[in-house]
Amino acid sequence: MDGYLTVFLSLTLSVMISLCLVLVLGARENTRCMEVECVTDIGMNNILAEYHRELMNQYDLFFIDTSYGTENASYKTTEMHLKDYLERNLSGEDLFLSFLYHNPVKLKVNDVTITNLSVASDENGAVLRRQAVEVIYQRVGISYLKQIENWMNTVKEYDLNTRDILAECRNASAALEEWNNESLSKEAAADWKNPGAKVLSLWDAGILSLVVKDYSSLSTQTADLTTYISSKTTLAGTGMNPAVTFADGFWEQLIFQEYILAYTGHYGMEKENGYLQYQTEYILSGKDTDTENLKNVVYQILSIRAVANVLYLISDEERMQLTEAAGTALAALFALPELAPLFQAVIILAWAMVESISDVAKLLQGGRVPLLKNGKEWYCEIEEALAFEGSIGQAKQSEGKKEEGLLYEDYLRILLCFQDKVTTTFRLMDIMEMDIRQTKGNECFRMDGCADSIGAAIQFGSTDGKKYDIFRCYGY
Repeated sequence: MDGYLTVFLSLTLSVMISLCLVLVLGARENTRCMEVECVTDIGMNNILAEYHRELMNQYDLFFIDTSYGTENASYKTTEMHLKDYLERNLSGEDLFLSFLYHNPVKLKVNDVTITNLSVASDENGAVLRRQAVEVIYQRVGISYLKQIENWMNTVKEYDLNTRDILAECRNASAALEEWNNESLSKEAAADWKNPGAKVLSLWDAGILSLVVKDYSSLSTQTADLTTYISSKTTLAGTGMNPAVTFADGFWEQLIFQEYILAYTGHYGMEKENGYLQYQTEYILSGKDTDTENLKNVVYQILSIRAVANVLYLISDEERMQLTEAAGTALAALFALPELAPLFQAVIILAWAMVESISDVAKLLQGGRVPLLKNGKEWYCEIEEALAFEGSIGQAKQSEGKKEEGLLYEDYLRILLCFQDKVTTTFRLMDIMEMDIRQTKGNECFRMDGCADSIGAAIQFGSTDGKKYDIFRCYGY
């Protein structure tokens, strides 16, 4: 009987011991797996915590600068940083009373490979746009975006951004000059002052001097555009973080434009410590000097205003009668009644252009000008247009009248709406590089070296030869 009991206990103990060993081994394996996941997650969060401070401070964007303040941006450096964090997390060196810490699972980092890296310039700048839209999304109401859409529709409906009134005025003035040289008497020619040609000559001589109150106060800052992202080959990542979605459609474009206006400076609202003073104008023009960027934007707004003002004049019966009478009188003066329509056309175009100069001068001084005017919002009379010598844009204002219409900033919004979003995005990144390179330790900063998310394949090893592979993709 005793023999049977001994055998029974031996078999039972062997089973129990085996079970206990299996449980211990299972616990160790589960502990290792849990430690692999915890160490990896902490390490990835450590990498995200290395976001570029100056980019966040100035633009509220979270990106990892893979150059880490050096001249070379490379994901290999990020790999080294991640591996260092993983090893330190395994060692427990940074723990309080670390000498008491013991690592029973004895893991080490065998390999770290960055497999996914989403940089700001990926997918034609969509990575940057996504973050910018998220920054500004809560600040912009849908009703305001609808208003911008209405402005766009008005511009499209009336061809305000495609019709070239300047060219029409040149052609009409040239036709009159041809008659002036060939068919008119010398006495009449001596008294003749083509209003269209006069406006054009002032326009060509320097449009900014006609609309800016103090021309000498304009910024003359220049930039070497060849050193910025829009003018050089960019480093490429692997595209948008697969864990996020971004429509990048019409409404996102409008919100992105609001981000631009919120974080860049423009004439009248220059950004403090900005490398360029007229940054939004640079985004719209891409010139290497502040003056040229402002000049280009002013020209675009003048062109829109000129078309709108011609459309108004044609619709205003009373003012059309004035232009017809003036054209008929000039034709009669030269005894060439058949030229009356041509004289009238030149007068209409010149009048609209002078009114446009007054409009833009008003905008640059902080006033409002509606896209489409009515009679009460018209400021320049025909006599002033015919006698225009360049000063009406500064002198003629709307004293005593209620301010209605769009601000200069609103016209910038309209211009941004019709610009290619890729061009807009890369020029914005130029501005970011310009400004951040002025700060200490960021002289070589580049936006295409800034990562929005990283994916890493990591292998851990144990002292008993086992390997543990894990993949994580983390981003902002």
